[in-house]
Order: sequence, then structure tokens, then C-alpha cells
Amino acid sequence: MIALRICTQLHGRTLVATLLVLSVFALRAASNTTIAAASTVFPTCSYRQLEVAVASSSGTYSAAGNHGSPFLVVNISRSTCSLEGYPRLQTYPSTYKSKTVKVFDGGGMIFVSVKPKLVVIKPGATASFGLDFGDAADQQDPNAGPCMTQSVIVLLPTRLNPYSQPFNTTVNINFCYSAFHFVVTAIQGGPTPKIG
Repeated sequence: MIALRICTQLHGRTLVATLLVLSVFALRAASNTTIAAASTVFPTCSYRQLEVAVASSSGTYSAAGNHGSPFLVVNISRSTCSLEGYPRLQTYPSTYKSKTVKVFDGGGMIFVSVKPKLVVIKPGATASFGLDFGDAADQQDPNAGPCMTQSVIVLLPTRLNPYSQPFNTTVNINFCYSAFHFVVTAIQGGPTPKIG
């Protein structure tokens, strides 16, 4: 409609105006094609594509009563997939004298909080998340036995499947000394979560 008005009103500039309008439309089409080609979508990982391990069972990183254990998420399949969000952790054992461990999303003194974003994991590549905890609270409680985690069950935000299985890792943390409080970071690309 605009091109027709320009053509009827200005005969001498008809060709220039028509080319200008067509150029704008062509530019828009070209930019959409580029964006579509650059935004490849990878499917959400299936639990069968991944393995989870803790880099150190007693806290790899420490500073002033704060500790952090990095967890590794390895793509053992032959296809690229993605994860986004926070893992869900369950500790066993997790209760002592009617107090129970609570795991919060975020970050701490060792592994800082990062916003959840889509993490693409190629075959053989590694993603990670961090578990932060302290060791200076409730020190009247035992230093071993009933206050020690023996395992952490990891549930990743994988593709929904009625047969999905959690990942079992061996972790030795005194949850009484941590005031029954753990903090987990969002899943991140690479073998080490962001350190503060």
C-alpha cells in the first residue's frame, strides 16, 4: 500500500522508493533467518545420558569455616543434550535429635549464586553444580556417626520419564556442624562451579 502511493505520487522516484521498501523487507527476512539458524535447540537430557559424581566427598574448597563440594555431571551418551535449573538433593542420613537437613537453592561463601540458564552438554563434556555448607555450628553434637551424611541422592532436571532414576553419590559431611543447612547452586557449564 505504501509502495503504491509512493509510485503514483512520485513517478521520477518510483524505482528508488520501491527498491528501498524491498530492501527493508529483505533485511528483515535475512535477520530472522540468521537468528533461527544460530538458535539451535538441544533436547533436555535423559537420566540415561548422564552420570553424576562428587569431586571430593568431604569438601574440596574451604575458607573460614565454609566448605564447598563440586558435583560433576558428565554426558556419557553420543548426543548433545541440555539441562536448566537446580538439582534436588536428599541427604542420608539427614536427621539428628528431631532436626532435619534442609537444602536451599542459591549459593554460599564458596560457590556463588548464579542464575539458572540453559547448559548444553556435548558428548563427553562436563557440567557442574556446587554444594555449600559450614562447619562451625552445633559443635556440641557428635563429630561422626549420627551427624554424618553417607550419601547424597541427586535428582537432576532431566526429561520426564516414569523410569527416571536419581544418582547416588558418597559424601561425608557433618550436617550437625553445618546447622542442618546446605545450599546448592544452579547447574553450570564446565567442571567447576563459579567460585566466590
